Amino acid sequence: MDECLYSEFGFFNTTKVRSNKDGDFLTSPEVSEYFGFFISNFINENSIKKNILEIGAGTGSLASQVEKFSNKKPIVIEKSKTAFQFLKNNEFNVYKSIESVPNQEIDLIYMNEVLDNIPCAVALNVNNEWFEKIIRLEEDSLTYDLLPIREINLAWITNNNINPIEGIEIEIQRNSTEYLKNLISKFKPKYFIIFDYGYEFYERENKPYKSLIRTYKDHHLSGETILQPTSTDITYDVNFSSVESFLKIEDYTVKLTSQKEFIYQNGFEELYKEIQADFQKADGMHKLTLKTHLVGLEAINNNRGLGGFKVAVAKKL
Repeated sequence: MDECLYSEFGFFNTTKVRSNKDGDFLTSPEVSEYFGFFISNFINENSIKKNILEIGAGTGSLASQVEKFSNKKPIVIEKSKTAFQFLKNNEFNVYKSIESVPNQEIDLIYMNEVLDNIPCAVALNVNNEWFEKIIRLEEDSLTYDLLPIREINLAWITNNNINPIEGIEIEIQRNSTEYLKNLISKFKPKYFIIFDYGYEFYERENKPYKSLIRTYKDHHLSGETILQPTSTDITYDVNFSSVESFLKIEDYTVKLTSQKEFIYQNGFEELYKEIQADFQKADGMHKLTLKTHLVGLEAINNNRGLGGFKVAVAKKL
């Protein structure tokens, strides 16, 4: 996964930024220019005064929105070479990695659709024994196989109280919690806001899929992962139970909610009504612009789409 996404010829290191209309997928700040408004309201409500850090800035659309509505310019980290250069050319305060950011205290770290791109391992339980799914190179093709699970991955399963579900693959998201651990060690943030498509583990057996790993290209679900390496986005649903457990161990209080609930708690209804009232009185191109704003807000609020994303809001004790 790491090779296919981030190597020299990886999906995110080619000639275009992927998270926009001309790319392969859209995220909430590309859908609505007000997504950052709700994060900004959270910033103001919690009197966040010091530095703000965005992980995985992509096009910079969300960072721009947060700066516009909160009057605070976020520091951003972007691993993709293509997106990094785009952000640098547009004068964002951008770094390639956690390590490259100067040491400083950070009040808030937020990220949108980031953890789903951090490489994971895959486990499968057969006859009450855990195995790890691997990929073999055979001549000119890639194939799947199973091997006894590595101890470090078995420990992750045990520590997260994951019980085997017959025929269901488990995405071992140890790298995600390690990434969060590195952020905490470096910046000691007071708050986290983490948006992503995901689930709490009690919901897993009701998802009608053997695996939650999938690929995207040209704004559509694509094919089998190993058939088209480097040419598609590889992603999976984030296990927010694991995220919650880890952050609690690190002395954060954690609230899991939906994106719809988060934006409602941070001013959605008032903003929507205000734009709707302006729309009723407007005409011409201005009316069309306001309609676009309303449609974008409805999209990031829709429970069956972006509004159904999970959100972890964490505060240091």
